[in-house]
Amino acid sequence: MRWWLEHKFRMIQNNFRDIDGNLDVEEEICMLKKLHANVVEVGCGGISAFTPTSLDSQRKSRWLDETMFGRLVERCHQEGIRVIARFDFSKTHKDYVNEHPDWFSKSIDGNLIQYNDTLATCINGPYQQEETLRILREVLEKFPIDGVFFNMFGYQIYDYDNKYVGICQCKSCKERFKRMFGRELPTVESESDPAYIDYKKFKEYTINDILEKIYNTIHEISPDIALSTYSTHFVDIVRSESNSAVDRPYPFWIYSGSDNTATIEDTFENKVASNCAINAVDIPYRFMGVSKHLNRIRLLQNMANGSNLDWCIVGAFPDYPDRANYSSVEEVFAFQEQYQELFDSICHDSKVLIVQTNPMYDGTYNSEFRGIFRMLKEWHIPFDVVLKSHLQEAAEHADQYDLIILPGVEDIDCKEFENVLIRKDIAVLGTGITFRNNKELMRKVFGCSIEGIIQVPRGSYLCTKPKDIFLSFKERDWVYLDKEFAVINSTNTKVLPYVGAASYGPPERCFGHEIKEMSGAICNGKHMYIPWMPGTLFYQHGYTDFRDIVYDLLEHTGCLHKPFETNAHPYIEMFFNACGDGQYLLQLINLSGFNGTTVEKPIVQHGISIRFNDIVPSKIYALNKNGKKRIGAGQNLNLPPLDTYQAYHIIV
Repeated sequence: MRWWLEHKFRMIQNNFRDIDGNLDVEEEICMLKKLHANVVEVGCGGISAFTPTSLDSQRKSRWLDETMFGRLVERCHQEGIRVIARFDFSKTHKDYVNEHPDWFSKSIDGNLIQYNDTLATCINGPYQQEETLRILREVLEKFPIDGVFFNMFGYQIYDYDNKYVGICQCKSCKERFKRMFGRELPTVESESDPAYIDYKKFKEYTINDILEKIYNTIHEISPDIALSTYSTHFVDIVRSESNSAVDRPYPFWIYSGSDNTATIEDTFENKVASNCAINAVDIPYRFMGVSKHLNRIRLLQNMANGSNLDWCIVGAFPDYPDRANYSSVEEVFAFQEQYQELFDSICHDSKVLIVQTNPMYDGTYNSEFRGIFRMLKEWHIPFDVVLKSHLQEAAEHADQYDLIILPGVEDIDCKEFENVLIRKDIAVLGTGITFRNNKELMRKVFGCSIEGIIQVPRGSYLCTKPKDIFLSFKERDWVYLDKEFAVINSTNTKVLPYVGAASYGPPERCFGHEIKEMSGAICNGKHMYIPWMPGTLFYQHGYTDFRDIVYDLLEHTGCLHKPFETNAHPYIEMFFNACGDGQYLLQLINLSGFNGTTVEKPIVQHGISIRFNDIVPSKIYALNKNGKKRIGAGQNLNLPPLDTYQAYHIIV
């Protein structure tokens, strides 16, 4: 078995600066061992070469000790630490432009894209198409590295200042696009432009094409060298990031570690996730770390999902000015190492499945998905996540699921998965105007059709009736509605009547609401359709009413499988997975220190109790840094006070 599939790894990434070319190898090894890392990712080539390259297509760091990289690889291997070489071919030195103008990208204005003394290169130009492979082959033939990582791979439409540079207008892009689609390259990102629709296909094809060339080049030399980047095609290790940015719109996504890892670990059997907990608060502020409590949460979420640990800083350790997060890295890495066998054995076999359309490593996200994700977390319902682009695998394991949720999934392009959805024995919930682009599938699955989509007028509501379904709303009859709403035509059961907007000016004029012939939910046996955006509203606005509406609807159909009942607060993130024959791992992460913007030390939680519904444990052990401690047995478990994290090994 290849090394990245055999065990969960613990990786430190040192993003080398030019001045790290004379790295103190022994000091680096000492720190890696202190932090319990067994993989290190370090700068190797591209913008700057940290090896004694003989190629004229990259420049060596002028601080380079030419023996450094080789000694680092040798010493790491002696200490049982694997080495992943980091490359960045998205830019190269501006002086190359005179001799090789076809290497470089051009902005929508036709200008070269400069940052510092570098210019952006194009994925379709000769530099990335040809020189990349030469540089890569030189390194692989000289050094016995264990993996290769590509930074900023693909198409970049923003520079380091977050300035929009748009669709590349270089000659290589124009000619290749014209050959493939017979039309001119678009200049504007518009979903209404057929050329832009083709351009999205063009990007996917060209990225996959060069990744396949890189993958084949690497594996020709050795099949035991892993390829990693921010893609799922022709890679072994799918990279993502839990990161921060000072200008990023709120709400802050506290579940990023769980989201990024679950999406990959649940979707693929032959790839692994490596979600990097970025220490820095933002790209311009790389030398200050995020809150140590946030850093710990990101790493714990990676670990709890049965994924790998991944953490990075810019530069080498000796002069890095913020050491506040070293202790939490050491703590989590050491714990994963101590209980490696259990974390290696985690199975992803939940009864609930969510389909993910826009993973964050693609630069976008689906707010409807995030809201539903958060709902399930706060209900303490274990679930799996599958990428919409890889539904074939989920279709093959469909019998394990009681409920499939489609948050904002506009269409499905997998016939096998369509057949699963049409089945009547598996409950299906569509939210966020699911299947707006597939009327036939909407009719087959939900027994309804969309007559039109409106932008909800402010002052509109849903009436929480019938009350025997919406049990959470004994004293609240109306819940406000916002954003898009689909007017549905259906002969199936309709609930949640739509309350039309009326005047909302001075109090004297606030009356006149009428219940319309529109419904906020359709029930077709076990199949439920919510023609508005409860996930988005919950994610963006936070009112629990949206969460409660969805919960009541699912409870009414009896499709929410609960492997355990608990009185734990919604801000306790819980994981419950099989980890061997008759063995389970229960994990709790205390998120109570998060207030929406700041992450502080969590509030210790007392009196948490759990009742197992599916198993009767014969032995339960608390996993601590000083070893296992038996704490009980039986269906009922009363937990000791919960600080930040606790794991329990359960044997039936």
